[in-house]
Amino acid sequence: MRALPTGGRLSDRAVVAVLCAGFFLLDFDLVVINPLLVPVSKDFDVSLGTTTLALTGYLAMVGLMQPVHGALSDRVGRVRVLRTALFGLGLADLAAALAPNAALLIAGRAIAGGFAAALIPVTVAYVGDHIPMERRQRTMAAVMSSSAVGAASATVVAGGLTELLDWRAPLLIPAVAAPLLAVVFARLPEAPLARAAEGPTVRQRFAQVLGDGWFRFFIPFTFVEGAAMMGLFNFFNAALQKHGSSVLMSGLVTSAYGVAAIGGSMVVRALDARATGAGMFGWGTGLLFVGYLTAALTQSVAGILVAGALAGLALAVGQSALQAWILEAAAPEVRGSATALIACSVFTGAALSTAAVGPLAGRGDFGLLFGIAAAATVPVSVVGTLARARFARSDRAQRMPAGPPVDQEAPNSLN
Repeated sequence: MRALPTGGRLSDRAVVAVLCAGFFLLDFDLVVINPLLVPVSKDFDVSLGTTTLALTGYLAMVGLMQPVHGALSDRVGRVRVLRTALFGLGLADLAAALAPNAALLIAGRAIAGGFAAALIPVTVAYVGDHIPMERRQRTMAAVMSSSAVGAASATVVAGGLTELLDWRAPLLIPAVAAPLLAVVFARLPEAPLARAAEGPTVRQRFAQVLGDGWFRFFIPFTFVEGAAMMGLFNFFNAALQKHGSSVLMSGLVTSAYGVAAIGGSMVVRALDARATGAGMFGWGTGLLFVGYLTAALTQSVAGILVAGALAGLALAVGQSALQAWILEAAAPEVRGSATALIACSVFTGAALSTAAVGPLAGRGDFGLLFGIAAAATVPVSVVGTLARARFARSDRAQRMPAGPPVDQEAPNSLN
């Protein structure tokens, strides 16, 4: 990474590093609750199904608030929305850490999810604003790998702090880190499109996206994809704890998710110029299927270790291919709104899937839970791979320019 410039703005590589830090914090905050579900249920004397609502509420608000943040970023600026969200995230997590009962913990986490929602579509749109098309999947793989590292770190740190102190201590980390990161985000160069004084209204932006045939496909498709890819893996940690592993051991095992995602990003970098988008998506979702099938057959330490590693590889390979596909399909002037609608669909699907299987988790029936996850992955893999191949043959893909629109005031493309 190059040194920061003296003028106060970040260098190109430093900008990418800041975006990666945002996604690291996002997934740390999302996953930090997973190792705490069992300890919280014991502390507040409520069922595991009840404490699962802290995860479900977070995911639901992440999904529902995506269009709000995406539309705002198109109108008032990506960086301004990101900074406001980080400050709000910190305050909400502080409230959750100090919650005297399960209800207030669930509420605090839901509010935190509402603010965290901004980091996903606005960051993806920011990448679309600055990165040439031929480097977008590599950039998204790096950003998403940092998110996986954040998830892995959350499981280990939460497990260790819970063993040493209590379950509240891990929630204080994002409460402190988010406002500090907001200060750093102030040095990001703003996207030219977000600075435009005039443009279509919010309704017109969403109408344009929803009027696009590909996005009418993406929205229901990513709802199911999010249920499988982003929702059900969150129960790996609870499955280990229910089978006798400590909070710390469960965190160490499930951290394989983040380590594998780093390896997956290296695979993406190596194959990006040679592999097709359809092939990358197909391989990624295929790995996820094998991971869930392994976890369905055995919830032992070895089984969850393999399942978590395969899920991490799937995230880096398959999800980055999906994100690059969406950026390629979205019109630049509505990119923030488009990515927000897709992320809304992904996380709404994830929230509903965790709520649906919550009773299974409460009964400890994790074999059936992960079997359902494996079954849901099959149509996602088949339909998504075929659709991606069809898009590559479409007139739109062939007409796409090699980079973002030319703008005399635009900053240099990120490295």
